Amino acid sequence: MLRSYHAHPDWAALGLPIQAIVAIRLKAQARGVIDTYARRVITLPNVLNVFFLGGADDFLIYVACASTAKLRDFVAQQLSMDNSVASTQTNIVSII
Repeated sequence: MLRSYHAHPDWAALGLPIQAIVAIRLKAQARGVIDTYARRVITLPNVLNVFFLGGADDFLIYVACASTAKLRDFVAQQLSMDNSVASTQTNIVSII
């Protein structure tokens, strides 16, 4: 049984060589906006996928950016600035 089919774009060839996974933890009082936050984040440029988690973090957000400076700005301005966000942790990844 085939459950899915995936394309694997070459993000570097598309001008987005920096890929990262950003862990997002929402504030305890923001639990009611989890769906709203996810719907907003998935529409942002640079976001490739959003994973909802059970545990300490609420989301893992997979992003691709043109540079580490652009990644920093994206996390600071697009992900962290939301009033419901308590913390973020960014991990740059290398795809093998």
